[in-house]
Amino acid sequence: MSPRNLLGEWARLLVGSLARAGVRDVVVSPGSRSTPFVWAALRASGLRLHSLIDERSAGFFALGQARLSGRPSLLLSTSGSAGAHYLPALVEARLAHLPLLVLTADRPFELSDCAAPQTIDQTRLFGEYALSYVELGEPRAEPEALRALARKAAQAVHSSIWPEPGPVHLNARAGKPLEPQPAADEHERELEARVSSLLERGPTSALPGAVSPDHAAVERLASACRSARRGLLICGALPPFRGDELRSVAELAHALGFPLLCEAPSQLPLALPAQLRSLVCDAFDFLFGARSAASALEPDLVVQLGPPLTSGGLERYLAARPTLDRHVIAPYGWPDPASSATTLLSSGIGAGAAALRAALGLDPEPGQRAAWQRRLFELNALVWRSIDSELRAEASFGEAEAVRTVAESLPHAGLLVVGNSLPIRELSQFCRARAGAVRVLCQRGANGIDGLISSAAGSAVSARAPATLLIGDVSFLHDVGGLFAARAVKTPLAIVVLNNDGGRIFEQLPLAALPDVGESELSAWLTPHGLELEHAALLYGHAYSRATSRSELERALGAAHERPGCSVIEVIVPPHGARDLMRRIRKRLENELAAHAPAAGEPA
Repeated sequence: MSPRNLLGEWARLLVGSLARAGVRDVVVSPGSRSTPFVWAALRASGLRLHSLIDERSAGFFALGQARLSGRPSLLLSTSGSAGAHYLPALVEARLAHLPLLVLTADRPFELSDCAAPQTIDQTRLFGEYALSYVELGEPRAEPEALRALARKAAQAVHSSIWPEPGPVHLNARAGKPLEPQPAADEHERELEARVSSLLERGPTSALPGAVSPDHAAVERLASACRSARRGLLICGALPPFRGDELRSVAELAHALGFPLLCEAPSQLPLALPAQLRSLVCDAFDFLFGARSAASALEPDLVVQLGPPLTSGGLERYLAARPTLDRHVIAPYGWPDPASSATTLLSSGIGAGAAALRAALGLDPEPGQRAAWQRRLFELNALVWRSIDSELRAEASFGEAEAVRTVAESLPHAGLLVVGNSLPIRELSQFCRARAGAVRVLCQRGANGIDGLISSAAGSAVSARAPATLLIGDVSFLHDVGGLFAARAVKTPLAIVVLNNDGGRIFEQLPLAALPDVGESELSAWLTPHGLELEHAALLYGHAYSRATSRSELERALGAAHERPGCSVIEVIVPPHGARDLMRRIRKRLENELAAHAPAAGEPA
């Protein structure tokens, strides 16, 4: 007969071993079958437990923690369909290369396929989106089984981090009674002592390795960089927790002397190192998206660090030049949607940048690329003058000015979480790079709008610093339940919602220009809602304010960044304002850039 305390001790060993292997946060949702594991998490030393009602929100909350810390949080659900709600978060974790652990409680084998309640086949529930699946089975008291359980916990944590970070799924079966049972006889006390001994010793300490680039490939790239006269350095999203990577990227950029194209999630534009201020081309989306500038913008070499940028203008520019000599350095996957990269160096960004910097040798002669740099930065300045002129001419307070206000109001050493769709694009299009110490997070694995509030809440809890979420109204409504998760945030969290009454990015896509697509047809994509968001904020007990001007938004942000907990700031902007402004800016730029095109025979 099995010891009565077997399930409780088995759960204590599993959860305790996960903690010893590096887990610090456990995110749980209510349920009965998960009782022994939740109890173990409550009793384990060094674990913080966060209880959230909705598993989908919980999944993104844990993801937000991993995005900031680089460490896996543990998601813990009951049996049945509960765990299935984690899938969107696991999709993002897999594609964004973020570590995550999922522990789904399950029914005993004998309750399968017999209409037992809350019982589904949880085997490989997340398919290919889980890096690995571990069926832990039912508890066993043998010493070798207990050692194996501790080992599997350590393996799961290690597999979520290395060689490629991502989600790992553990499935644990539990039969009744689920509640903790105290040791009542010698065998049960012996089991308790054996588990305590294993926990005191701890599981195997598994250390991640390093991914370094091929030496010969780095030397070839360094030679190409030394020969380039019109080089570009493109930097995609980088995690904020890897300060060594950011330093290596900055040192490489300075050594190359190439114009630097980078968006806020690269951690550079809102925390710009002094040595890079003269290298950043921060109007590149409009500049490379303008047809009139094409003749003046013909780089002979592009070095891309990390994933591609969000910029549609740059994406179309590169896609139209498949023979351009472009080299990608990235740790995971194949980040080349244009299918035209010359080489892909599989390496950690920091290691790859440092290796290339070392291979370059002496700094290049400043005069070698002077004409190219001068031309590019003249055009960069022209774009900003055009943008500023159009913004001054705006009849009403719009999205571009709102986004600028948010960027300029961010607290020092704060955290900015940027929503997908228009916000992440508008941040790069309308905000200049500047010195600072702001960390920037975005959800660009699957590029979805789901779970953005929940993810920001998880990041804010981990950051313990003032945080700001910049989000659209549709994204807000899609994760309105995430406002419950935001109740866990005790430091200032300002959720700034750009309310333009729908998914207005679709007004800027080719679909909207089709002759048969009018306002009524387009509403299937725009989903105008006409809702007032104050009621949602008040339902969850959050402070609320409404802004229709720059001064109102500045006051609301100032108060929110000082107030502990979550504040919702609804910014009312014209529904078609972003579309109309973009049309005016692009039309103006085409004319002004055409007037500044090089004369015949003049070098670009």
